[in-house]
Amino acid sequence: MSDSETHLTFQAPEIAQLAPAFPGYTFESLIATGGMGAVYHAIQKSLGRPVAIKILPDEFSKDAAFCAGFEAEAKAMARLNHPNLVGVYDFGEINGMLFIVMEYVPGKSLFHSSNGISIDPSEVIRLVTGICNGLAHAHEHGIIHRDIKPSNILLDLNALPKIGDFGLARPVEHKVEAGEEIFGTPHYTAPEVVEAPQSVDYRADLFSVGVMLHELLTGTLPANDPRPASAIVHCDPRFDAVIRRATNPRPGARYSSAAEIADALLAIASNPGPKALQVNAPQRSTRGLTGRRIQTTKQSSSAPGIFSALLVIAIGIVVFSVFGKKTPGKEGDVPQPAAGTSAVPEQTQPIPPAPPKPAPVVRVTPEPVHLDPAPTPETAPTPETAPTPETAPTPETAPTPETAPAVPAQPKFDVPGFYERARAIMKERAAPLIDKRDRALTTNLFNFGIDLQRIVRNIGPTRERSMAVEQLESFLAKDKENGNRIPKQLPDGLAGIAGVGTIHQQYLKRQEDIGASLSQELTQLSSLYILGLEKQIERLKSENDPAAIALIQAEIGKTRSDNQHLPNLVLGSDSPVEP
Repeated sequence: MSDSETHLTFQAPEIAQLAPAFPGYTFESLIATGGMGAVYHAIQKSLGRPVAIKILPDEFSKDAAFCAGFEAEAKAMARLNHPNLVGVYDFGEINGMLFIVMEYVPGKSLFHSSNGISIDPSEVIRLVTGICNGLAHAHEHGIIHRDIKPSNILLDLNALPKIGDFGLARPVEHKVEAGEEIFGTPHYTAPEVVEAPQSVDYRADLFSVGVMLHELLTGTLPANDPRPASAIVHCDPRFDAVIRRATNPRPGARYSSAAEIADALLAIASNPGPKALQVNAPQRSTRGLTGRRIQTTKQSSSAPGIFSALLVIAIGIVVFSVFGKKTPGKEGDVPQPAAGTSAVPEQTQPIPPAPPKPAPVVRVTPEPVHLDPAPTPETAPTPETAPTPETAPTPETAPTPETAPAVPAQPKFDVPGFYERARAIMKERAAPLIDKRDRALTTNLFNFGIDLQRIVRNIGPTRERSMAVEQLESFLAKDKENGNRIPKQLPDGLAGIAGVGTIHQQYLKRQEDIGASLSQELTQLSSLYILGLEKQIERLKSENDPAAIALIQAEIGKTRSDNQHLPNLVLGSDSPVEP
């Protein structure tokens, strides 16, 4: 979980405030806080065991849809019992606060242990196999996680991976609720989660595992470097086949289970084959907190090998000096390259693009944290200023140019596309309310027509009555085409009839009340909309995309400050899409 800046109003309750509400627990410390709530380290008095208590903002307890999802999360996790899954002990609501009591994992997430670095393949196999074992247990019990990623994998003091944050978990038979599909994590989410959320099954988790496997091996996401893992870090090519199958866009072409992925990785570990050339890491080893030593893959070196290499180089120099030179000026001779250049003509020696600099291989080391605090990027070292050439001094009379204002970076994430998707989902969620409004408008227009017909029938002369009836029928027909809405202005022929103006104002007021009622009901959906935006900020923290985060934070602020913003979005009269 990110820091508290992601939520504009939530303040983590003080421990002194929570203690009376949780008499069975002794609160030790605040572990992390952010837009989705706060997590505390506590001791369960009756059993003397450490626990983690997650507290959510008050506003979420007022949203019936969110409460249902939160309850589903707790019940889904409580049904599971596996060493690679974070256990759940209790959940509920106290003083308007939703809470969940979980197993305390005294370590940090896999994201914070491995983000941007390449992990030794043997360590990757150990971690991903454990994750697959936990997922297989969840899938066997009919639970789909739907948001597998490194930041949702906690590491205990023995670096044992534990899957947590089942906030999107749902039983297989539970249909996805409108709005839930905006909570997926870019790059880790299977295509069907966005394209056909009603068809999502356990194979979406397998896709995420494949993405994570590539990331742990290479230090980068497939979306950022689509080359096979073996081409990036020279790991065993069999990893490529596992990743390719797990991340196949078609669910039916993926593995049949998480256990099958684990078996494929264990097969690589049990039969490593020739030693893969490892060029992406310095020669070093690390120790975990348990003292177990983990060796990174390293190239073998020896004195005989060095001597042989030097001997080959020396022989090559002699051969080149004897046979490699030609008398210049003779017809048909190939021009010789200058010293230090390749002896192969340029047209026969294409220069491949340099691969991105590989990241160092390290051993994951846990440290306490429980949610997903976004890491603060380290400040890049400032290069030394190059000296000004003496031959080009700056004239004293030349004015010093003003520093150009910094242009904000363009977001890497498709913020307008995300807004459009979120708007469509919120409109779907609001569909029953809009239908209710439309039925009320239809009834209002029908009653308005009945009252006008009653007045028109009382007109004396037959000719005038016939003309008024004809004009009224035309007027009401246009109103039906206009969404059953009564216009503010009456036709001249009807406006002059006694009593029609009063009836018109009466039903026009009812129409305005119907619209105001819908607007109020739509405003109550703002918490769900904001929740989706804050979830996206949580994901973008790990993507290091401050420009996109700033845009979405501005949208959150606009939604909070303007009660009509979300109703306008849903009804199509406004758009958050930034230019």
